[in-house]
Amino acid sequence: MFSTQPFYIAGVEDPEVAKSSAFGACGIFTFVFVSSILGIWYDAQKKSEATTASPEDGTESMASYQLAGESNFPSYGTTSVMT
Repeated sequence: MFSTQPFYIAGVEDPEVAKSSAFGACGIFTFVFVSSILGIWYDAQKKSEATTASPEDGTESMASYQLAGESNFPSYGTTSVMT
């Protein structure tokens, strides 16, 4: 683009420096993109291991969490009627 249509790109003093900067930016983008994909995959693997943890290992899942004192807290969405 610098050699065939330089009038589209304003403010470039040295086309060779601009070319090397563009390749450097492309390399950094590729590195960050691949690192992000690997990080998302790694985090997804760690979360799937955490959700399959059993109560014997001392961890509790959020699905088994209940508030104490049922009479103090309403149970919305259930069929029982509170008085």
